[in-house]
Amino acid sequence: MDRRQLIDVSHISSKGSSFRITLPRKIVQKLNLSPDDIIAFYEDDGIKIDKLQ
Repeated sequence: MDRRQLIDVSHISSKGSSFRITLPRKIVQKLNLSPDDIIAFYEDDGIKIDKLQ
């Protein structure tokens, strides 16, 4: 049984050859992000997102 907890959802849009993901405010707060931060995507038993240090 899937025990993941849904926190929020996001929309994806495209611009040229890139895709844009708008991060929900809840996610920004949980990851302690600010406008100039960079996030990284990791593959480890699924996709993981974290703030780049």
